[in-house]
Parts: sequence; structure tokens; C-alpha cells
Amino acid sequence: MKKLLKKKDLIILLVLIVILISLIPFYILKIRDIIYSNKFATYSYETYTNYTNPIFSIEKIVYYSNAFVTDNSSDGNFQNINIGQYTDIAIYINNTNASDELTDKNTIAELYIDNIKVTSNSNKGTKTLYYKNPYYFATYKGLQEPENGRINFNIITNNKDNKESAYNNPSFYQDCSNPISLGYINKDIVTNFEIANTDTLSLNGTILQKANITLDELTFNMSFTIHIKNNKGEEFICNVDRPVLSDETSSQLLNGYIATQYSPDKGTAQFIKISD
Repeated sequence: MKKLLKKKDLIILLVLIVILISLIPFYILKIRDIIYSNKFATYSYETYTNYTNPIFSIEKIVYYSNAFVTDNSSDGNFQNINIGQYTDIAIYINNTNASDELTDKNTIAELYIDNIKVTSNSNKGTKTLYYKNPYYFATYKGLQEPENGRINFNIITNNKDNKESAYNNPSFYQDCSNPISLGYINKDIVTNFEIANTDTLSLNGTILQKANITLDELTFNMSFTIHIKNNKGEEFICNVDRPVLSDETSSQLLNGYIATQYSPDKGTAQFIKISD
């Protein structure tokens, strides 16, 4: 009788073991679901927080567009010229959405621009995006060509750096208090244009009209990626892709110059965190 009971106990034990083993995958799946749910909740919260209070976002972009000429005349009388068009760009970064205080999280350790692309319906001229010395904003000078299609900014962290910087090289304050300054050039849209002795040469957009440059030859779209690394080592990107000169603004440029401002809608120009 005792042996029989032991045999029954063994059978019950084996059955329980089988049941427990069969339940293991169920509990593993449950635990995995809980972990994934927590991760998704954390990700959703971070995404929502980044949407409502992003660490970095584009506050506004200011554009100034005008024309320029280069003199081919041997005596410097501007009777034979090449004509081009330039647009200066100032991009203001907001780093106070999440906090008004300056911390490692909302101050800049590294900044660069790449993936630069200019698209236009016209193949006239040579189109390039440069770094622009902010002291020469709205003038045709103070430009530095990017190296290997990338503009690397020197980060200014203190007053000593500020005093020593002449801004001839790409410069940006770590507290985002100055704009990213860029300059677009479309050089030699028209070459060897003759100006009569009796004509008055106006060094603005009216020269474009005098040279019969069409609106379609002026309109263009510009795209690039701004990369930021904060002082915590977190990396962010923001893709900028929008028309700079449209038919409407180009028509105003033909009358002289045009200054415009683009203020993005909320949630449309935020820097997305790509690494911790």
C-alpha cells in the first residue's frame, strides 16, 4: 500500500512538473509583453515630451535676397559684367522649450550641416551654399565654401573665445544665442552682359530684370540636415527642406531686394534625438 502511494505521488509530481513546464512559455511571453509595454510607454512619453517641449527646435529662419555683379572690364567701368544672385540665411535655434536654465542638456558641444542640396528648374549659374560671416549679412561678401559638402561650426563657450573669434570661420555660441549664418550663391547666371555708357547700373535685383532673367531661373528649393550634439553627448538632427525663392518672392526681387521670415508651425521643425 505504501509503495502504491509513493507511485501515485510520483505521478502527481510528474504531472505538476509537466504543467509548470508548459506554463513557462506563457509567463515568458507575459513578462516580455510587460517589458515591451513599459518600453513603449517610456518611448511614447519621451516622444510626446519632445513634441510639446523639444530640447532644440528651429524658432525662425530669416532670408535676405539680392543680386550681385562681377566686373569683367579692364578699366573697371562695369560695362561688361557677370550677374548672379545671393540669399543670406539666418537660422535661429530655440533651446529653452524644455528649460529656461542652461544645462548640459540644452547647450551645444558640436554642430555641423551636411546633405546640402539645391534644386531649381534652371541649370543656369553655379549654385553653392556657404557659411556666411554674420557681420556681412545682406552683403555679397564674408563667405566660406564648405569642405567636402559639410559645414563644421566652431563652438564658442566663453567670452575669451568670443573676443578672439572674427567669425570668418563658422562659429556658433554653445547657448544658441546667435543664429546659424549661411549664404547661398548662384554665380554667373548671365555672363559678359554689356552695359551702355548711358545706362545707370543699379547693384540690386533690378539688374536681373535688365538682363531678362526670368522668374523660373531664380526660384529654388534648398534642403540640408543640421546635426547637434549637446554637452551630455546626446545627438539630434533636424532636416530643413523648403522653397527659398518662389515665383512671388522672385518677382519682388526683380524690383530690388526681398527680406522674408519663416516661422515654423509647432511640431514641424524640431530636432529629433537619434542617440543617447
